[in-house]
Amino acid sequence: MNEITEKNLPKCPVETTMLFLKDRDNILLLGYILLGVLESDELKKMTKMPESTYQITLDTLFRNGFIIYERGILPTELGRSLKPIILAMANWGEKYKTQQKI
Repeated sequence: MNEITEKNLPKCPVETTMLFLKDRDNILLLGYILLGVLESDELKKMTKMPESTYQITLDTLFRNGFIIYERGILPTELGRSLKPIILAMANWGEKYKTQQKI
């Protein structure tokens, strides 16, 4: 993802949100961080991302202001503001899975 600035934000607020949530790896990694998984080794194990993908995703979250490195990997205020959205996605996914006969 290119660096996002005020100048290149879309007019639609939903599209602005999707700039950050469109990438599965960003959502997955930030979701685990928001749930309190703050150690890098544990995050790598839980996400099962290849090392290069994991590092690129962390760098993207850091560059866009969602995490900081301070005694582990911590969400910023901006990162924490996405928690209700990510939790709503998780709740929807759980409801969908229970309605399906897999």
